Amino acid sequence: MRAARAAPADFRMAYFETYSPLSFVQPDGRMGGILVDVLGAVLNEDLGLHCLHEGFPWPRAQLRVTLGTSDAVCTIATADRLAYAVAVDEPVVTATNTIFVRADHPQFEALSRVKSLDELKALNLNVLSYSANGWAREKLQGFDVTWGGDFNSALKMLVARRGDLMVENALTMSYTLQRTPGGEQVRMLPNRLDQANFQLLIGKRSPHVERVASIGRALQQFKRTPAYADVFKRYGLSAAMRGSS
Repeated sequence: MRAARAAPADFRMAYFETYSPLSFVQPDGRMGGILVDVLGAVLNEDLGLHCLHEGFPWPRAQLRVTLGTSDAVCTIATADRLAYAVAVDEPVVTATNTIFVRADHPQFEALSRVKSLDELKALNLNVLSYSANGWAREKLQGFDVTWGGDFNSALKMLVARRGDLMVENALTMSYTLQRTPGGEQVRMLPNRLDQANFQLLIGKRSPHVERVASIGRALQQFKRTPAYADVFKRYGLSAAMRGSS
C-alpha cells in the first residue's frame, strides 16, 4: 500500500495490514478495522488531529515507529516495544487470548481443561504463531513453536494440520476463521489464558508522545459511549466477543 504524504501536524498510524477485523486493507486501498475506526474517532473527531491510517507488513509497521517514520502502532505492550514507545494506559480494544485447535485433535478434551500457559506447556504440543507476534515471543518462551511468516499463514497451517494449536485473541481468530476455507474445523476453547490489551504505543521519537495522557482520557470517554459498541457491530461482532477491560 502506498504511504500518504504527511503534513507536519499529521498523526501517522502504522497498522498490521492483514489482521482482520482489527486492521486490514479494504478493496479501495484504504485501511479499515476496529482499531482504525476507534482511533479515527478519538484522534480526528475528539482531539482534532489529522490522523493518517497506513497499513504495512507487521515487522515494517513496528520498525517505522522505532525509526520515527510513523508516530504509533496499536498492539500489545511488550517489554521490547516499550523500549521505543510509550503506551497509552487505556486499551483501545481488549480481547481474550485462548486456545484454537482442530475439533479432531486427539488431545481436544485435555486442551479444553487447560487453565494456564504453564499447563499448556506441560502437554508438549506444537504451537503455531507468526514471526512478528510480540506477545508470543514474550509469553511462549520454552514452548515448541513453529513460526509462520504472518498471521494468515499460521492460521492456514493450523487448518492444514501442520501444528497442534494456536493461542490467539478471540476477536481476530473467530472473525478470520469464518472467512478461511476449512476454518469451520477449528474450535475456540473456553479457557482464558491471557487478556490481550491492544494499546496505542506512541514512538519516543514522535512529536506527539506528549499527548499520551490526553489521548488516554479521550479514549476512556469514547469507550463509554454507544459509538464504541457500534464499531464492533459494524464488523458483525457483539460485546460478548470482547474481554473485560
